[in-house]
Amino acid sequence: MLPLRCSWSLARANYGTKARKELLARYSGEFPEKLLNRKQKVPSHMYLANAQAAERISQYLEPHFQSSGCDTVMEINPGAGHFTRHLLDRESQFRKIILLESMDHFMPRVQELHTLYPERVKVHHGDFVNLWKLVYMDKIDGGSRVADLLNDVPQKAFTDDVNMLVFGAVGSYPFFKHLINSLIFQTSLFNLGRCEMILAIPPPIYIHLTCNNEIGYLIYRSTSVLFQILFEHQFIAKVPREDFLPQQTAFSPTKGSKLVKVRSINPEYLYLVKFSPRRNLHELCQSQDLPALWFFIKQNFVSRRNRIIPNLEKWVPGCGPRLIINPHASESVKPTYPDESPKKLPQYSCQSTSMSTRNYYPGINIYTQFGDLRPSQMLTLFSQFRQWPEYGESSFLASLENALLKLETANDEQNLEDGVTLPEEDDAEADEMLEEETPEPATPPAKSRRKASS
Repeated sequence: MLPLRCSWSLARANYGTKARKELLARYSGEFPEKLLNRKQKVPSHMYLANAQAAERISQYLEPHFQSSGCDTVMEINPGAGHFTRHLLDRESQFRKIILLESMDHFMPRVQELHTLYPERVKVHHGDFVNLWKLVYMDKIDGGSRVADLLNDVPQKAFTDDVNMLVFGAVGSYPFFKHLINSLIFQTSLFNLGRCEMILAIPPPIYIHLTCNNEIGYLIYRSTSVLFQILFEHQFIAKVPREDFLPQQTAFSPTKGSKLVKVRSINPEYLYLVKFSPRRNLHELCQSQDLPALWFFIKQNFVSRRNRIIPNLEKWVPGCGPRLIINPHASESVKPTYPDESPKKLPQYSCQSTSMSTRNYYPGINIYTQFGDLRPSQMLTLFSQFRQWPEYGESSFLASLENALLKLETANDEQNLEDGVTLPEEDDAEADEMLEEETPEPATPPAKSRRKASS
């Protein structure tokens, strides 16, 4: 008779083999084996698996499509084309459909759509999820990978309506950090306009981006503050993770992990969410000051326990009394989507609100920490700091210039993306939670072969 432990292991192995056979039988006609053979913890690229899931998502997005006047839509990794069919059905609305596919296996299928709809469907073979890598490679060899990949994207002024809608499923944390960098440094995607994104993403990433400081400093970080200052965001629905390939490994909490309370939230789902850059962003912070805002937040959030007044007095000695004795009335912020019910939001995430440069933290004193501030209050603090007469001669600008210089000469992709010119934040465990389990190896800096049809 087998020991109980061996029997359990054998039963689990048999169950896994049976489940894999069922998966192959169901999807092997449409999807390559690499998407079916191995479960992943947090895959960066995900594919909508079946027509029923595409129908449900289309119903969730119906009111959002109806309220949009945008006539261009981009689908990331359309794969078997289950959701693409719903975009094609909206012939009167979506006059241009851009399909960006990263896997060779699906290219014949998406190219066929271009053949059927040559004026309406544009197809590119490229990795939009790793757009930040293409930006880096272009920087190294002067290539035009990003421009080629996005050459069908309509260009509009930043203050105009959105230039396109982007739909897909993304599990890559560096992708969202690149979106922030694109807005801050006015490069890449948001150089073409304020595109609106509707994405299915893992719960930990969404919670990290949209949480407030009540969750604790391990998750509420500089990226959370920057994202909420730069973007409006809205939660739409939970969608089953099993509707996407590759499949996900079963969640198993690590003993002693500080992140269990976040990682254990809805691991069997993805969150369908919408976000777009704020139209009035450059009124809140002028475009030339965005790098300074980025550095100000990154530097001061190295530890959220840093005290505000002692830190700022390193740059502007004696500034403390100005912050303590503040004669100005504070301006409150309002929900971006007033009809949204906070009770229906995912645990630990918060509503998108307006931003203000006059949303002062009440009763600031010598002990107030940066982690006490909400994103709008952090923006207000930077706005105060920027207007002080000593700003132009402060050591802050020298530190900023040095950071940007190092960023400009960063010699590898991860340095470029993370901005390691700044001291590391003291919670690397949180980054590990948000990043994919097995990152793809960096592509050598040579021009990649691109397949595109215009």
